[in-house]
Amino acid sequence: MKTTLVAAVVVGIWLAPNAYAAPQDQPFLSFLAANKVAVDPNTAINAAHIACAQIADGEPPSAVAAIVSQQFPTISGDEYWITAGARQAYCPN
Repeated sequence: MKTTLVAAVVVGIWLAPNAYAAPQDQPFLSFLAANKVAVDPNTAINAAHIACAQIADGEPPSAVAAIVSQQFPTISGDEYWITAGARQAYCPN
């Protein structure tokens, strides 16, 4: 039993995805923290990438915030800050 458990743990660690952070993630998360936005970091980063894609497609900021809020209901109320942070960190052009 103990050998099976150890083998299962080793396989689980081996199959676990590698953690990856883009260089822009920390400045983005710092921006959110500075503006007192307390959301799950992974959710915020995913929402920021959606926001950036919408910005790149030419959507106006108010529409981008609405789209982000709709796709990520747990960030409701913070979509403005996530969109603003996304513009700075992920899609500054």
